[in-house]
Amino acid sequence: MKNSILCSILIGLLISCSTDSDLPASENKNIVPKSSDMLRGAGNDANPFDYKGEQYYQALMHYRGENPFPSSVKEMTCELNFISQKLYKTKATGKSIIAFNDSIVESIMADPDASLIAIVQGSLLGSGSKTSLINFLQGLISQRQHSFSSSYAYIVSYEDSVLQSSSFSEDDADTILTVTSISRYSLYSESERKDKDWDTSAGNKTVRPFFAENKTALISIIALIGLLN
Repeated sequence: MKNSILCSILIGLLISCSTDSDLPASENKNIVPKSSDMLRGAGNDANPFDYKGEQYYQALMHYRGENPFPSSVKEMTCELNFISQKLYKTKATGKSIIAFNDSIVESIMADPDASLIAIVQGSLLGSGSKTSLINFLQGLISQRQHSFSSSYAYIVSYEDSVLQSSSFSEDDADTILTVTSISRYSLYSESERKDKDWDTSAGNKTVRPFFAENKTALISIIALIGLLN
């Protein structure tokens, strides 16, 4: 039942265009200067949609500057809603983007693979692009406990293959490269948090986090796919 709820809501989100962002693409690219040193560890200048990941990162840091790291489903839901509203305005019809709810987050947590397959299969991507993106995301999930440098190399390698391939339509390639960009910056934010946690907990008893390693990043990646096509 939860997967059904997730599929029906996020398929509707997936139909909303990536052009629904707050500013035209030409203006969006200037939101974060490409010379920004703090993001170079996550960037990939070869990806023309790298700025999408930077926008995601900025929205996430804005939120976490005023709120703690999520320690419950409800807090994760609030974080996702804040990011989606920062990245995307109302649809062309004038209706607001459907809000994320606890059921969506719980469904992704319970079965990330089934959730991403349902979302991608319900998208406007071509069949070959759907298969390619699903395989990429499943690989990302399978190595969720790897270091960021390892995940970064995996993502950039996939981006290179998409950029060099002639089998993707322009729209499909744009969507896929946006997903990979957000994936890089989302996992980068997790690696930053782990470094900070290590610094602040050294010599102190650590508290087991509510979300497993890189789980919040993967939830964000999967959930936000629904807003990209």
